[in-house]
Amino acid sequence: MQFCNQSLYGGITLGIAIDSIKSKLNCEVLHDELAFEVRWAVAGDSIVLQLVAKLEDGEYMAFGPSGDNAKTQMVGGDPAVAWVDKRTLKGFAEDYYLDAKSQCAGVRGSCPDQRLVDNTNSIRLLNAALVNGYSIVTYQRSLKAADELDRAVLTNSSQAIIWAIGPLNSRNEVSYHPHFTKGDKLIEFGRPPVWNCPMPEEDDEPAAAAPQREPAQKQPQPAQVIKPNPVPTPKPVAKVEPWDIPAIQCYEPPDGVFYAQMGPTGGKQGYSAITGHVGWGISWYINGLLIPEINVVRGRKYTFVVEGGSNPDVPARYHPFYITNDPVGGYFHKTDKEKEGVEIYAGVRRTRSGALTAVGVGRLCNWTPAQTGPEADEFPSFGAYQRSLTLECEEGSPGVVTWTPDRHTPDTVYYQCFTHRHLGWKINVLDECDAQEADESRVVQAVALPDDLASEESVQ
Repeated sequence: MQFCNQSLYGGITLGIAIDSIKSKLNCEVLHDELAFEVRWAVAGDSIVLQLVAKLEDGEYMAFGPSGDNAKTQMVGGDPAVAWVDKRTLKGFAEDYYLDAKSQCAGVRGSCPDQRLVDNTNSIRLLNAALVNGYSIVTYQRSLKAADELDRAVLTNSSQAIIWAIGPLNSRNEVSYHPHFTKGDKLIEFGRPPVWNCPMPEEDDEPAAAAPQREPAQKQPQPAQVIKPNPVPTPKPVAKVEPWDIPAIQCYEPPDGVFYAQMGPTGGKQGYSAITGHVGWGISWYINGLLIPEINVVRGRKYTFVVEGGSNPDVPARYHPFYITNDPVGGYFHKTDKEKEGVEIYAGVRRTRSGALTAVGVGRLCNWTPAQTGPEADEFPSFGAYQRSLTLECEEGSPGVVTWTPDRHTPDTVYYQCFTHRHLGWKINVLDECDAQEADESRVVQAVALPDDLASEESVQ
């Protein structure tokens, strides 16, 4: 069966009559609403797969073996991440290893194999196209695990798989995905071909007339064209208006104490709409607010009570707090080139060797959504969304970061996570503050600092 050079179903000839699709290829629906399908054929010691989905610009689709053959498990999974750049029409298929449920930071998290070990991209891109709004990517991989970052594709039994659809971040790497495998999904890759998808449409365009030669000559029938399954064309996506989250003014809180905790990004109206960056589904909450802008005054001392996690062995639960001139964050995993021009004003200490180590480390507190209830995008305001969250804290003590901005501090700096990118937002540094007293517009959690941490200083 010809599957490579003529393998794209989206309007490109496959050379297989539509009536015989069911006897030639496998197909399974992964997400009906987005018309996300996986199609495949086993060929010798390799497997050719095709992912088809209705994606928005800048989104990826991922599919591959689960981290556990018997159940769907993201950690340890070996997916291919595929997308088509809608500007250049160039296709991509990258081999990933999912070390943890967090963004790729250094050698931990959800990372391309190539970021972890050289020459370990075991995915071979065969073709890619955009057809009628569908992203279609065809790729090939070995049935066996090609290296220590891969998992084998089983052909003698059912196997659990994982899939996801989400936005690419600024590095063209995966970020938090709103659509993903729920429950256990198993596929028998070695089965006889079964087409468990809606049947594609036939090409309704008439074939070009052949030149007239001999009257008795019979022209060959044109090969059938397999198109993606029909899905109603979506309406143009309206620009998402970010939630109106009040800034923390220069005169509040009166004691200059801020509580830095973790929480969800708030869907499309939250982090991404406010900052213009793609996050990982978690972000800083300051005094119970999702990434508010903070206004501070030069010469005044501020204290940040940090509850972002203290276990570096679990990247998804470890978020040291620091203040920097860098709008991206994640200083710990930056290259030497990326660190050029980056200043850190609080949250780190320099060791005798000259290395910087984070001191903004404490127990983990999470603003947690209810397990049942509306999704974040269904809330009309942040205030309504905030009332659906519950603060859950682990045992342990918070960390403390102190900071006194001075005349050398830029007018705009950022509070960030030392080990992950794009979790925080802006701090506006002012020369003076209108000393007007204002009614407290927000309830701020009051927590006494532990005696052994109250005097802890970070090196500026």
